[in-house]
Amino acid sequence: MKSLAIAALALALATPALTAHAAEPAWPPKIVKIIVPYAPGSTPDLVGRIVADDLQARHPRASFIVENKPGAGGNIGTDAVAKAEPDGATLGISLGGPLAINTLLFSKLPYDPAKDIAPVTMLTSLPSVLVVPTSLNVNTVAEFLAMLKRKGTPLAFGSIGAGSLSHLTMEAIAQRSGATMVHIPYG
Repeated sequence: MKSLAIAALALALATPALTAHAAEPAWPPKIVKIIVPYAPGSTPDLVGRIVADDLQARHPRASFIVENKPGAGGNIGTDAVAKAEPDGATLGISLGGPLAINTLLFSKLPYDPAKDIAPVTMLTSLPSVLVVPTSLNVNTVAEFLAMLKRKGTPLAFGSIGAGSLSHLTMEAIAQRSGATMVHIPYG
């Protein structure tokens, strides 16, 4: 009888925990948005699409949709992630810009990266690569810098967006070389 009472008490204590666990909604919900704060074709966009494809293969009953929200150095898309319902239906793919660099570049952000964003994992580690058209006839960084110093015409360069690491890196090169460069943001 004592064993039966102990078993009944254990079952009574475990029932709320089992019920609470059973009541949790299953992940993923039917549709999961993966917000990328940069333009289609950017590195974060490509990573987001790889993640979406992988999640789709793992969860065939759900839909994973990549939604690009470029602009303001990644702040528009990052703000959308920060303000999304905390229901597991919105994920974000980002870079250091909206999460760190923009805290120095903007006097006020519409989100607080330390409070409004919950990092889950680092997806990639990508080196920055400087590429130039072969028509410039340079093969090293030293040759590129020398060309910048002697070239009178401003050189145009593209980046994934204003304030991005690629933009700031090229601005630093321009500043150190004394060259005039024209920034063309694509995000």
